Amino acid sequence: MKWVNSLNELSNHINSPSGQKLVFSQSNIKKTLREAALLLEKILKEEVQAYYDSYEPVIYERTYGMRDSLRVSPISMVGNEMQISIYFDRTQSTHPSIFGGEPGYAAELINDGWAWGNQSVNIYRLSRYEGFHFIEKAIDRFESQNRWGLKIRRVG
Repeated sequence: MKWVNSLNELSNHINSPSGQKLVFSQSNIKKTLREAALLLEKILKEEVQAYYDSYEPVIYERTYGMRDSLRVSPISMVGNEMQISIYFDRTQSTHPSIFGGEPGYAAELINDGWAWGNQSVNIYRLSRYEGFHFIEKAIDRFESQNRWGLKIRRVG
C-alpha cells in the first residue's frame, strides 16, 4: 500500500542523520540536553543527600567533598552524537584512608560499598559497607521522568 510505504520512508528519513538535522535544530538539542542534565544533576544531589542523611559519622568529620565535587560538563560532540557528562571530580572526591591505606574515591566507595581486609576490625560503615547505590537510584528516577527519550551511559 502506498501510504504504508510513505510512512516507512518518512520514518527512515527522520531516523537518518540528515532527517534528525531537519527535525531538530542544534539549539533545540542543546536545550534538551541541558534540561536533562540539570534534572539528572538535581536527582543525583538528592540521592547523595539521602546518603548523608542516612547516618551521622562518629569517628571522622564529614567534608562533603563528594557532594561538592559533582560536575556537569559543557555539551560536546563525540562522533555524530552530542553529549553531556555528569561526574564527580576525582581530586575533590578522593580522601585519605583513616586506616593508612590507599586514598579512596568516595563516590565509588559510597555507591558500590567496601570491605577492609583486616577482619579484626568489623565496624559497620567504617570497615565494611554494602553501598548506598545512589547512582543507580538516580538513574532509575531520571528514567522514570525522562520525557526526552535520552539514554544514560554509565562509564567508569
